[in-house]
Amino acid sequence: MSHPILGRLASADAEERRRACLEAEDDASAVLLVPALAAALGDTSSAVARAASQTLAALGRSHSAVSEALREALRAQDPRRRIQAAFTLARLEPPELRSLPALVAALESDDGDVRWTALRILVEMGRLHGEVSRVLVNLASDESPRVRRMALCGLRELAPGEPEIARTLLAASRDADLGVRRAALTALAALEEPPPAVRARLVETAASDPDATSRRLAEVALGMLNGARPAAERRGTLLV
Repeated sequence: MSHPILGRLASADAEERRRACLEAEDDASAVLLVPALAAALGDTSSAVARAASQTLAALGRSHSAVSEALREALRAQDPRRRIQAAFTLARLEPPELRSLPALVAALESDDGDVRWTALRILVEMGRLHGEVSRVLVNLASDESPRVRRMALCGLRELAPGEPEIARTLLAASRDADLGVRRAALTALAALEEPPPAVRARLVETAASDPDATSRRLAEVALGMLNGARPAAERRGTLLV
């Protein structure tokens, strides 16, 4: 006989599916519902997917089957399911490199919450795995302006002391996309030991950039660099 929650998870009503996901946590046979909840991570309703993630994260603290199901979901064809699986796994354990493809794909999402959650996890992953910085450097020249912007924000947090990062940010400060240029200017302020070319670029931007916001960002960045404030403090001050 089928479990009643399984039937509700297949309902045409998204709200019914959402409630079923949440109620599964307290069900006596909740562990048997893990595969269905993992499938619900790819639900067309973001509210249902979030509810499934919430329940799986709660169940994962006591059932190893959850992590196994999530790792399997990272290989799913549906990108929504892969992304939510990566997010849920990150709530249970330090992020692993196997989640990297799903997180990178999430940087192009139309949903801002999805993009920024993915970036936060990528930064956490980057502090454990140095390869992530190289991935973000490559993404800084991605064809998507949205992805380039997110990559720059990640580099600001991860590797402010590496010369290659300074070169990447300088190049991005001349990007064709205004949002990318602003992100680059913000990130330049976080460099630990900026080369002379950085200050020269900021002076140039502050003096002559046609975008008023870019000029202001350059002025603020110059002030922060000239004031020699700690890099960690600088990274947390400017918001793009």
